[in-house]
Amino acid sequence: MLNSPASQIDVEAVRAEFPALQHFTWFENGGVSITPRCVADAHEQLMRELLERGPMHKVHPQEEYLRRDATIQRLADFFAALPSELALMRGVSEAFQTVLRGLDWKEGDEIIITADEEAALLLPALHLRDEHSVRVVKLPLHEDVEEQLAALRDRLTDQTQLIAVSHVTTDLGWRLPVREICRIAKDHGVLSFVDIAHSAGLFPIDLHDAACDFAGILSYKWMYAPYASGLLYAHEASQDRLAIRYAGGRSEKLLDFERDRYELRSTAERFQYGPWSWPLVHAWGVAAEWLRETGLSAIAARTAELTTRLKDAVRDIPQAHLFTPYAADRSAALVSLRIDGWQGESLANVLRERWNMVVKPLPHTREGLRISIPFFLQEEEIDRLVSAVQSLIDEGPCSVL
Repeated sequence: MLNSPASQIDVEAVRAEFPALQHFTWFENGGVSITPRCVADAHEQLMRELLERGPMHKVHPQEEYLRRDATIQRLADFFAALPSELALMRGVSEAFQTVLRGLDWKEGDEIIITADEEAALLLPALHLRDEHSVRVVKLPLHEDVEEQLAALRDRLTDQTQLIAVSHVTTDLGWRLPVREICRIAKDHGVLSFVDIAHSAGLFPIDLHDAACDFAGILSYKWMYAPYASGLLYAHEASQDRLAIRYAGGRSEKLLDFERDRYELRSTAERFQYGPWSWPLVHAWGVAAEWLRETGLSAIAARTAELTTRLKDAVRDIPQAHLFTPYAADRSAALVSLRIDGWQGESLANVLRERWNMVVKPLPHTREGLRISIPFFLQEEEIDRLVSAVQSLIDEGPCSVL
């Protein structure tokens, strides 16, 4: 353990970057992250620059546009992508909508999503169903990778136009073998979209190696940037597969106001339309650099250690049941579980009231908790959560149901 990559992280030094940790035990990073001091300072400095120097792109355009190019390059490098493959968005939802809008759907076409998709993918897919009579096919989740891939192959038909999956599912925390899924899609001539909101920042991601056509990227969960910025990744070879349904300011290469002519950008930037808060985007670039310097392999290793510690403890409680796969390579930083006889919302409320722990109750028809495990949590915080749950089980649920 002492020689593991996780041991390279000075946990106390990292925790000092998060003053918010003084106020609660933080198990909700998968919703909206808390922000480290270095990223918040960078954002504050950018806003103060706006106050003191004025709008940078107007007053000092050469300085600001060079900085914008550097930020996009930094984010591209983080995901082993090309800057020409990135379009600024406001989040994964907008990235996915851009892909859906860019395809020609007809009655009888099919889209495959997983059985554990949240609003960013599920709602647009259901709306597509109702607007265009497209069939939404749900892919069940299997812990065994070969079973998972076989289930996908079984659901592919000549009508399948798009496979859209979360790299790590939002509620139950399953990590999917996206590289293999995207290669299967490619072999069948089907486009692929991957939501990496719950994997970006947790371990190294090479979008070219992932072989996906498109991906949605988010700033404010495991990348620790302020709320909210996003990116659409569109592989260079796949960009021409999407039509431009909305051409707006920021997508044009040329706009002739006298002759009413325009030319769209030839890169993924043609899919974007603004405006955005560039201080937020620059702060995201700072967060990416902070994660890189901390070490993504070390972050991944420590996350695996902490989540395994929690899973082991849960498996020792007869009344507790994991929704998330046990294996670290089939999950990430989310651990979802249920407790016999307890409602998730009641559990979340009492954990906040009595132990000052911030936890998300599972939504929809599931009952339980989704516990987010940032890499800078302490082992004793995991143990206190387990102890609190055990205490509530021992007391019985009657007092809070």
